[in-house]
Amino acid sequence: MIKDFNYYMSLNWTYLLEWDDVDNCYIATVAELKGCIADGETCEEALKNIKDALASYIDASLEYNDSIPEPLKPVDFKGKIPYRTTPEKHYKIAKKAKQRGTSINKLLDEAVSNYLESN
Repeated sequence: MIKDFNYYMSLNWTYLLEWDDVDNCYIATVAELKGCIADGETCEEALKNIKDALASYIDASLEYNDSIPEPLKPVDFKGKIPYRTTPEKHYKIAKKAKQRGTSINKLLDEAVSNYLESN
C-alpha cells in the first residue's frame, strides 16, 4: 500500500474540540498529531480549519520525509490487556468479584465500561 497524501487524508483521525475562554474561540486538534491545531469562531469553522491544518501537516511531513503517526485501528486490538496491580488490590478485586458472583475479568470489564460511559 502506498502511503501518500490521499492515504493519510482518508484515515479516521480523532478530532478534539474545546472552547477557549481566553481567546473566545473553539480550539480543534488532531489527537494523534502533536502540534496539529486550529481554531474558529464556531464549531463548524474550527472543524473546517483543522481539516485544512491536517492537510498541511501531512503535506509538510511527506515533503520532509517525517514519520506520520496513524490513528488506532479496531482490528489491531484482540481484547487482551495484561494488567498488573498490587497484591492488596488484587485481593480486594477478587473479594468484590466473589461477592457479586462473577469473575475478576467480568468485574474489571464492567468497571472499565462504567468509567468509559461516564467520561
